[in-house]
Amino acid sequence: MAFGVMGLGRALIYVFVLWSVLDRYVLPKNYVFDPARLQEISQESIALYGDDSGNYNRTLLFNDLSARLKKEYPRYVQEINWDEWVMNNAGNAMGAMVLLHASFTEYLIIFGTPIGTEGHTGIHTAHDYFTILSGQQTFFYAGNVEPIVFNPGDQNWMKRGDKAQYALKGFALELAQGCIPCMLPFGFIEVVTSTFDYSNFGWTVWYTGRHMVQSLLQAKI
Repeated sequence: MAFGVMGLGRALIYVFVLWSVLDRYVLPKNYVFDPARLQEISQESIALYGDDSGNYNRTLLFNDLSARLKKEYPRYVQEINWDEWVMNNAGNAMGAMVLLHASFTEYLIIFGTPIGTEGHTGIHTAHDYFTILSGQQTFFYAGNVEPIVFNPGDQNWMKRGDKAQYALKGFALELAQGCIPCMLPFGFIEVVTSTFDYSNFGWTVWYTGRHMVQSLLQAKI
């Protein structure tokens, strides 16, 4: 038993050291998206078609945004495909998402719901940048007595390891940077514990896998 415990301890140390090296020296070198630039681009589209623009139209907003992102990152962004929206249940919150990019170190999606949802953010090994496109997100960390409010154009940066409750009625551009495969169980577990929506699960896996393979073919980890 002592040998087993010591062996497990050594294995955990090796994993920790390997992860630390990858996290500090390998993963960041594969990031291509700049969160600040994504917020700027989002604000440009919001000014044209956002909630207070006078030309409010979420369809045109998302189309304009994805076209701008494609122009800014031509190798890495796929313009929005309206036939590839999928539902997502995670942390007891439900919304829909469409992929613009997915690789092993980053994903970029439009996520949200027009009717509202709330739940747990999960605890992740990646940084998450949530730029509100339409509607509003409210956020709550343990110890807060008032909600943190994010409106269109605002960016909520949730550092890896953070955990919070959130509510969202609207849509956001979400960028995650870090170990993306480590995040997938959080996004998939409810299909086997509550929703049993295996068709949606299959399409989600297919779209995500396709994007990741395309990224690998471009030498993007």
